[in-house]
Amino acid sequence: MNDSPHGLPRGWVPTTLREIAEIVGGVTKDAKKSNGPGFREVPYLRVANVQRGRLDLTEMKSIAASESDIRKLSLRPGDILLNEGGDRDKLGRGWIWQGQLPVCIHQNHVFRARLRDPGLDPVYIAHFTNSEAQSYFIEHGSQTTNLASISMTKLGSLPIRLPPSKEQERIVAALDERLSELDASVASLERAERNLVRYRAAVLAAACS
Repeated sequence: MNDSPHGLPRGWVPTTLREIAEIVGGVTKDAKKSNGPGFREVPYLRVANVQRGRLDLTEMKSIAASESDIRKLSLRPGDILLNEGGDRDKLGRGWIWQGQLPVCIHQNHVFRARLRDPGLDPVYIAHFTNSEAQSYFIEHGSQTTNLASISMTKLGSLPIRLPPSKEQERIVAALDERLSELDASVASLERAERNLVRYRAAVLAAACS
């Protein structure tokens, strides 16, 4: 039932990412300062690490950062990471930091959104930015010759339809179930493809014997 002047279901509220989260950019490489006093090497997330719906930490790099930047940019469990640039259809791509490393920061091409209200579910927000928000990112991203990007201002203005906490939990549970089913289907198709390759090889071997 819609009883909201915004056409939303009962209990849902319109908001923006800026209103519900603190958004910051990451560290910028500076070769001139990296060897100076007060700097130390720490792991950091690059665009390549921040995939849609997952973080790929198989190839982590480190960067020399000041203690103040490390304090400011250190990730906490529940932080939402969103890519600032790349191909236009990859703007805003990202996922949630879950404390995989004791200390980790992020580069300037990766935004961090830290929810202000602990009652909000970061998984719901991350699913939203990876799906419904994509049309917004494509429309409001800027384009250079080779790369697209989304500014922090535009990212903060992202409109979000925010359901009550229980509804957030229900939506996340339903999405997780569907995604698990999809993962299982993909794995089954990959097994079938491998079996088909082996079958073809066996047929060819038999024909040539």
